[in-house]
Amino acid sequence: MTGERRTGWCVVTVAAALVFLFFGAGTAYSLLTPDYEFADGELLGEAGILTGSLALAAVGVHRLHAPDRRLLAEVPDFGAWLPARDGSHGAGRVDLGAQAARLRRTALRAAGIAAAWAALFAAGLAGVIAADRAAADLLATGVRGEGTVIDVFDPARGSPSIRVRYPAPEVSRIEDIAVGSGHEYHVGEPVTVVYDPADPAHVRTTAEANGNPVLVGFGVVFLVTGFVALPVAATVALGWWRRARAVAATGWRIATVTAVPPGGRRADIEARYRDGSGIVLRCAPSLHDPGTPVRRRAWIGGWGRQLVVLFPPGPGHFPVIAAGPRVQPISPVR
Repeated sequence: MTGERRTGWCVVTVAAALVFLFFGAGTAYSLLTPDYEFADGELLGEAGILTGSLALAAVGVHRLHAPDRRLLAEVPDFGAWLPARDGSHGAGRVDLGAQAARLRRTALRAAGIAAAWAALFAAGLAGVIAADRAAADLLATGVRGEGTVIDVFDPARGSPSIRVRYPAPEVSRIEDIAVGSGHEYHVGEPVTVVYDPADPAHVRTTAEANGNPVLVGFGVVFLVTGFVALPVAATVALGWWRRARAVAATGWRIATVTAVPPGGRRADIEARYRDGSGIVLRCAPSLHDPGTPVRRRAWIGGWGRQLVVLFPPGPGHFPVIAAGPRVQPISPVR
């Protein structure tokens, strides 16, 4: 798969995942809102969009993994990227089994971060639904009275609102109500106010829900950030799990590595194995960045796009991608 095609499938997969999250949140909101009524064919249409976007995302993942499956089938002994297992490969200097376990823990942490973003997304959706439910319950059970708009606020930043005077038990009250309907109010306009007799400050109008601003604000922020971050976090977690699995299959090979000057992008890494063969590795996008290391010893494991460079005792594991197959030596390096 060429780089352009891979980028195209990445875009398609992420877009399909975002569509699934967007319509999934909307469908869940509709199903959990008691007074929401689906239009004819609406639920069937949303089910079709959810099924189609999920299927497209699955196809995209399958296509993105196709080159790795093909490479693994063609080179079952991993010779395109790693030399033979013969020799210790420096196992006495580093506990390579412990390093493989450490890589699995990195994958587990990445999965935990993705789960946290999923929980944040779910919490945002739950917050928005809870605020709407509270407003719907107040509309159904609250006391109604005739109020009057005494001021209108339309700030350059923030949501518009109106200040309303309305009758309440024993005293006339004044409260600010957020405007979400798009209606343009003016001072003196009559509105029908609905309030909780046990808490007259809990108020709305028949047209404006006036949801809890804290609950709605945090809900929207959590929903939007989770919507954007969850596909990225899930992709990162999947990448680390695949690298952990690849290293478990191949083991580690000792090498001497040198960073190539980046020239405006992240540095490539030139690796030379003990048998004299070499390979050029490109740093994958990651928070783990080897910087520009001086020529030093490292261990390499995995295959194709699922390679890992290990710098023990630190700074740790770094995801890399093979720029091409391993090149056989002209003369052995001792």
